Formats: sequence, structure tokens, C-alpha cells
Amino acid sequence: MDSQQNDDLQMKIEQNIISRDWTILYKGRRVYINFTKSDGQILALCNRGNWEISEETDDGIEEFNAYVFKDGRTEEQRQAEENAKVIEELIAFCIENWDNNFMQELRNEMEIELTKLNR
Repeated sequence: MDSQQNDDLQMKIEQNIISRDWTILYKGRRVYINFTKSDGQILALCNRGNWEISEETDDGIEEFNAYVFKDGRTEEQRQAEENAKVIEELIAFCIENWDNNFMQELRNEMEIELTKLNR
């Protein structure tokens, strides 16, 4: 873990958690994407990878399925392969747009706050 100190203060960062959510309209489909990463254990990452992608359907919100059993029907396999390509495209889009206005505004706000604290 990272640690910082000066003469009067000591700090040890116990854990870093980054989580980001997107809602994307992709070819008329509403898709929800979550990225979560931690350098420690957290419940959000149990039984999943860093990326979680769901889709809004007529039946509610469902996992965006890119998997099929080996003996699955040809149509299921074709759909899973198509979804895998869509998932790659969506993740690439999220990564490309990671450092958006929110992050820039947050950085600016933190700089202003730090300036006020350092008066």
C-alpha cells in the first residue's frame, strides 16, 4: 500500500477502489456497463471480472450474454459471437472516454480545495 508522511501527519492508504458506470444506447439497445477494480478484496468483484455488462430487455435488465454451451444451437452460437464483438466495442468505447468532463471537473475542484487549504 502507498504511504505518505510529513513531520506532523502520517497516512497509509488501506485500499483503492475504482468503479465507473456508463449507460450507453447502442443501435437502439440500452446497455449498462460497470468497471470495478480494487487492490484488495471487495464484494463487488465476487464471481465476476472487472467489467460487467447488462442490457435492458422487455423482461428487465439481464446480463449481456456472450457465452454459449459447446453443444448450443447454431443460432445461439452466432448470437454469442456477435455479442462478444459488441462487448469488445463497448469496452473500447468506455476506455477511450474514461477521462471525461466529470474527471476533469473533479480534478479542478480538488485543486481549488487544496488551494483553499494551503492559505
